[in-house]
Amino acid sequence: MTREERLRLLLVSAASGAFGAPERVLWELGTRLPETRYTISAWLTPAPEMDELADALEARGVAVERLPEPRSRWDFRRLSAVGSMLRRLRPTILHLHTDADGAQRGLPSLARLFGVPHRVVTHHGLPGWEPWPALTSVDAVTAVCASAGEALIRTHGVSRARLRIVTHGVDPPDDASELPESRRLRDAIGAGPFRPLWVCAARLEDIKGHEILLDALHRLMAEGLDFVVALAGEGARRTGLERRAGELGLAQRVHFLGAVESLGSWLRAADVVVLASREEALPLSVLEAMARDRPVVASAVGGLLDVIEDGVSGVLVPAGDVAALAGALGMLHRKPDLGRRLGLEAADLTRAAFTWAHVVGRYEAVYDEVLGLAGFTPEPAGGRPRTGAEPRR
Repeated sequence: MTREERLRLLLVSAASGAFGAPERVLWELGTRLPETRYTISAWLTPAPEMDELADALEARGVAVERLPEPRSRWDFRRLSAVGSMLRRLRPTILHLHTDADGAQRGLPSLARLFGVPHRVVTHHGLPGWEPWPALTSVDAVTAVCASAGEALIRTHGVSRARLRIVTHGVDPPDDASELPESRRLRDAIGAGPFRPLWVCAARLEDIKGHEILLDALHRLMAEGLDFVVALAGEGARRTGLERRAGELGLAQRVHFLGAVESLGSWLRAADVVVLASREEALPLSVLEAMARDRPVVASAVGGLLDVIEDGVSGVLVPAGDVAALAGALGMLHRKPDLGRRLGLEAADLTRAAFTWAHVVGRYEAVYDEVLGLAGFTPEPAGGRPRTGAEPRR
């Protein structure tokens, strides 16, 4: 296939904050799709947080431009600038990645107006309640979990015939570098055979349920169990959570790590990875923990239901249930062999269905479907999404 015959794929990240799931998936697509079939361009926001990603993509041969963000549908100057960029690039497929309902809402409609023949939108989080009419006219919409997909159908008018579930993925861990560091971290934080380390990697925000976790830890401490906990992440609730931990007598057991650059080593160091979210899509940290054969205790919400089978590849508890969360952590404290079995099953599952190679293959299957090169089978109503090792053709 000559360069002129390749599909012109435009990947767009609409996230305006720090590097997250939309940017990670954009990176994987931009660097894994076969260059013999695709000519790939990427549009990123002007945010300084995107500079490193832009440089890395360009180093891998992906053409990168920074996308002006129209302030409203009446911001004709910026809309015209985006239209000129589309006219110049002439992509065959525009693939918009977003985790916020407000970011680049009008881009699919603008792309249609400027003659982009195929448009795909991926929502990486749980969609909000404000309708997004543009989603009704795109060729395909993907969500990262079944519950997010149902919300897109119910609230945003997405046709089930256009919906696909494509989960996030994970790379095989780097054992050589992570194992020595994880041992050092365990020693530094005071974990041991009879004092397990439990790690929670999540933004310190209300929706992540850290106060539920603290209340569960208080119960376990009252039962005489010893443990140490590391909370990785920053957020608006940090001061309040630190105060609450002190009030509960947990200050010497619960460590607030802040933003962690090498999260993999902390996940590897953990005896259990815990997530007490009230709502959740599909957090990368959970898949990263599963890939490192760590048992996960998590709320039975969102995409966690799609990747964890309770009692087989992890433990699920009702969201907001302090007693159930304490019971699950206490069970794994008393039965470390069970935790090891759950972790090994979780690692097998990620290798079979949740590697980035699988994820990129599923997105390529979506592209084939919108191009008319493969039949499109709608996602079933409810239940687990398809997560087979091979993309459906």
